[in-house]
Amino acid sequence: MKGCILLLLCMAILPANSKVVSGLIELSSVYTESYISKFSFSHQTPGYIAGRFYTTGGTKYFDGQGHDLTFSLYDDEAWVRFHDAFQKGTLCLQRRAMATWTTRIQPAKLEDAHNPDHGEDFYFEVEVPTREHRAHYWYAVMMDCHLEQYDAHPAPIVYEIEFFNGNSHLPADEDGLPMVCFAVLIGLSMFGVLFTYLVSKQWKLTGQIHLIVLLFGLAYVAQTASIACELYHLHTYSLDGRGLRFRHTWLALDFAADLLQGISELIISFVLICMAFGWTLTAPVSLIAGARQSGIMGGLAEIFGRPADLGAFLVFASILFVQVILQILGRQYEDDFTQFHDYEHAPGYTLMAMRVFLCLAFWLGTMTTIRGSRDANVAGFLGRLTLLGTTWFLAFPVLVVCTAFLPPYNRHSVVTSGAITMQSFALCLFLYMFLSRSEYYKISSLSKMGTLFQTNSGGMAHGKKLATD
Repeated sequence: MKGCILLLLCMAILPANSKVVSGLIELSSVYTESYISKFSFSHQTPGYIAGRFYTTGGTKYFDGQGHDLTFSLYDDEAWVRFHDAFQKGTLCLQRRAMATWTTRIQPAKLEDAHNPDHGEDFYFEVEVPTREHRAHYWYAVMMDCHLEQYDAHPAPIVYEIEFFNGNSHLPADEDGLPMVCFAVLIGLSMFGVLFTYLVSKQWKLTGQIHLIVLLFGLAYVAQTASIACELYHLHTYSLDGRGLRFRHTWLALDFAADLLQGISELIISFVLICMAFGWTLTAPVSLIAGARQSGIMGGLAEIFGRPADLGAFLVFASILFVQVILQILGRQYEDDFTQFHDYEHAPGYTLMAMRVFLCLAFWLGTMTTIRGSRDANVAGFLGRLTLLGTTWFLAFPVLVVCTAFLPPYNRHSVVTSGAITMQSFALCLFLYMFLSRSEYYKISSLSKMGTLFQTNSGGMAHGKKLATD
């Protein structure tokens, strides 16, 4: 155990060497510029960039025609001017003049290392000027403005560029994330000990485990695994500057972390909606039975009032399928110059809209059940659950919207840290509520485990290891 904690601590505090981006550039008289990537440098911290370029198949970029190949950096203020000028159709030379920093790319000297399979090799390494007052993004662009002078189609260039934030630190938009992941992971691990104790205690007393505890237990495992994947991705990032993303490896733990957290969130949403329609609550059973007889509310009560049935599973699986597709689509925006966190794009906004839609379903359930309940304790609990559940459903979408007003270099860390912290806290709160002698426990079917309970067919049964109501 001590060894595992030490390993996690090393992963959390080990700084990243660099960010590495690679790809292919094809410049021409029509397309004289090519966007490479963006990178955030911390304030009062010197940045470094090292670039390697080459052509393949014996072809050469410098083909005897006129060339002025440059690597240009725009800070976030200059980038706005550059983008506006590009939209207006200005000349390449005018846009290059707006760059914060520019270096000319020349072929490697004869005494430099040269791969015989390459037509030409280019190298450069430079220190980036720092900003004293704040961190900010820099946008890298390769351009050859001389290509506008003639019908040019030079050889494509393969590039690999490393960005360093000071002396081996994470980019400014990742600052603090390893420590947040580490702290939350330790907190979840400690809660896991309490969770195991409470489950074993309940099992000894009743000989059963309730489905609601099992579902939240799965959500807990998914969330813990998500944070572990994210932490290991950041650790790998610290070693090679690439991390575990789909564009670099099939072992994409960065995406796995996002996927597992999404599953954990969806399980919580699903269980809260089922509770809203009276699942596990002993008093409103007659209400739900009546609601099943007609209308939309009857259909929703039929599905969510019985989460162990096939209908509820199909609804859950359908939502999960859509959610995974949206998360996959969102990955194509990872290094887009207009995106600064994992939800600042159309698929991300759709995911937030889905969460709001689930909140509306939760409201419908609680309001309907409260109106039909004759038990003051149940109605009072559902009122408090409405407030707590609404806060949970809407907290993250509100956070995402609010980050639009933050500087771009703060958005990623705020959204990621906020998502991890809120989800983990909610999980622990709900699990403790289900396993302790809380107000919910006293009014729910959990208090009747180990005794006779009603089956889905309307009869009575006992001795089942999994209680589903």
